[in-house]
Amino acid sequence: MTEPSLDARVALLERLTTQQLALNDQLSELTRRLGDEHALYQDRLARDEAILAALAESQRLHEERLAWHEAQMASLAQTLAAIKDMLPRGNGH
Repeated sequence: MTEPSLDARVALLERLTTQQLALNDQLSELTRRLGDEHALYQDRLARDEAILAALAESQRLHEERLAWHEAQMASLAQTLAAIKDMLPRGNGH
């Protein structure tokens, strides 16, 4: 088998160099786009975390209000029971 000529090897090396430069450019562009997408993801993540914190605070407030309401209802039920005990029962008491 004959070896390629020096001109053929130089031409091949030039083509490979051009391909490598093109691949490097593509990789650089892909890396830049991934960096941009990562920044967008970080922004969305920060917003989502803020929303979750607000929802947790809202849930805490609702739980406090529910506990207060349940306490009020228990007090009202106790008052109603006491009023019913004071009403004449119609059986002579």
